[in-house]
Amino acid sequence: MVRKTAQVTRKTTRKKAAMRGAILDAAHRRFVRFGPRKTTMDEVAREANCSRATLYTHFTSKEVLYASLLERGAEEFINEAEEVARSDWRAGKKIRRIVELTRAIYARNHVLRLALVRDDEMTLEAIAHGFTRDQERRIIDILTRVLDEGMTEGTIRRIDSERVAYLMFHLGRFLVERETSGARDYPFDEIIGLMDEVFARGIAEPRQQSG
Repeated sequence: MVRKTAQVTRKTTRKKAAMRGAILDAAHRRFVRFGPRKTTMDEVAREANCSRATLYTHFTSKEVLYASLLERGAEEFINEAEEVARSDWRAGKKIRRIVELTRAIYARNHVLRLALVRDDEMTLEAIAHGFTRDQERRIIDILTRVLDEGMTEGTIRRIDSERVAYLMFHLGRFLVERETSGARDYPFDEIIGLMDEVFARGIAEPRQQSG
């Protein structure tokens, strides 16, 4: 009896998680096409093929739904970046990998990218602003730790790691904004790669730059 109850509970939990994921996927599609301001909860329910009651069971408002969608994308990126930071790679390789992850996540998650560049027409501004500030803090923290590690291992010269991480983040953000607004002057992959190379050479210990 206990085993059967546990099996039913697990099945119910999986079903709820699947429904929640389907709603978030539906919201992502609607928000990318029309923006959260012009999308109603009824439209999300129809897109997700669920009832209003089911939708509101998972998300009590459009604001909660939008925040949850941003959080899902952010956690995916942060978890991958933290995994890179914990790896046995040298600091330079970790930074390059985090740059690659940043490029990849914002290329495939348009809702996240629109929040990053603060597109007022395609976001809920107050929620997006609070989210991006928190995301900025978390990414800069990861970069700072990697830079500190590089100084400890002797591959990065003595720098103000927090300020360098801040600069890395905001330059990358600017380039993402240029890309998404259609105002880029060079291919995104090319210019991000160049930024990575400039930082790598600029912060490396002189002996690490030879060859």
